Amino acid sequence: MSVNSVPEKIVNYNVYNELERLVGISGEITLPTLEAMTETISGAGIAGEYESVTPGHFGSMEIEIPFKTIFDKAFSFMKNGISTVVLRASQQSKDVAAGQLLHRPLKITIKGNGKNLNLGKMAVGQPTESANTLEVLYVKVESEGIVLLELDKLNFIFVVNGEDQLALIRSQI
Repeated sequence: MSVNSVPEKIVNYNVYNELERLVGISGEITLPTLEAMTETISGAGIAGEYESVTPGHFGSMEIEIPFKTIFDKAFSFMKNGISTVVLRASQQSKDVAAGQLLHRPLKITIKGNGKNLNLGKMAVGQPTESANTLEVLYVKVESEGIVLLELDKLNFIFVVNGEDQLALIRSQI
């Protein structure tokens, strides 16, 4: 993305599992929220209290994959083991200096365990609005070959803008 560009929107995206593109996804997927694990610090010599962040440690995260109707591939997310979801998007921005639109690829890989299957509702002539929820154990955000974020809870990896935030800690334990 250009230095003088204004990020605007996702033009479009596709959703994939480990093997193929998933069709029948409804229009919107809410991505996981990373909330750092903290401990309240207070005591002698401290004027009050504050929340101390534990580097690379985050609370439970989930992602919901919504389907328009009951869909055979939705059931595969409920199998024992870890499932993978890959979101591939084209992200649009406006180059302020040149006055033109720019597009860059965005890839988000999420791995997790099936946590919930909402079969939806039944109504004549209406979608069921079914959905799967995964407990997120791994998330990686990439654009133009650059790892913007990678969190692997089970392998103690936390990378931000290509920099391994836990390398020193891993070397000490």
